[in-house]
Amino acid sequence: MIEIIAKQKGCMLCDLAIGILEEIAPQFEKGSLQWKVVDVGSREGVMRHAELGAICKRMPPVPSIVMNERIAFDAIPDMESLSEAVRETLQAHRE
Repeated sequence: MIEIIAKQKGCMLCDLAIGILEEIAPQFEKGSLQWKVVDVGSREGVMRHAELGAICKRMPPVPSIVMNERIAFDAIPDMESLSEAVRETLQAHRE
């Protein structure tokens, strides 16, 4: 599970992070890539962000990418780096 920590309204960097994940998604087998946006502009998002902070032992920055409840990227990665990280995460999940 991939979670993008973002603010869905008014954050250009957050939009970029979401766009990069949408761009790479077709590279993966349908249904294998599960992701959602943790919108820190909503009550539910703030609560999930706090949960991830406790799990990760630090608050994930906005924007950031969390994979399987671990901070994978503190900043927006390029498409190649994100694709590689997703492949590694999916591979580890299968093993």
